[in-house]
Amino acid sequence: MALTHEFEMFKSSEDVVFNKETRKNMVNVDDTFILYGIDTLKWIPSFSKNFEQKSNGLDYYGRTYLDFEGITALKGIIVGWLQIFKYAPVQIELTSDYDIENGKFNSIKIEKEYLLAQLQNLCTLCDSALKKDYILVHFGI
Repeated sequence: MALTHEFEMFKSSEDVVFNKETRKNMVNVDDTFILYGIDTLKWIPSFSKNFEQKSNGLDYYGRTYLDFEGITALKGIIVGWLQIFKYAPVQIELTSDYDIENGKFNSIKIEKEYLLAQLQNLCTLCDSALKKDYILVHFGI
């Protein structure tokens, strides 16, 4: 099973629930893209520990909370990636981690339409959260 990162909007940090029911509406983004775009995702102003600790980027394993500023930055970055990937071939080969034993970078193949759909869904979620003045929560792997 491929690793995914889940995103959902909530009215406030007190309303955040992670269970079988709320997971039905979450937007999933493949870990493949998160790792590939990790440097640009570090530019997002964010919070951890229920808005107690200001940080940048997405917590890979835990929860990350985004307010208006963070959601706006995430949306801008995702829109940029959407623009770039629309010129990609049908099957995209993304460079991933470095394989020390073989002395080369690994690569992962992903279908262009699959990736574009995930990124578009995340962009739409950002729009909804901004319109409703909600927060956005990223649940790490």
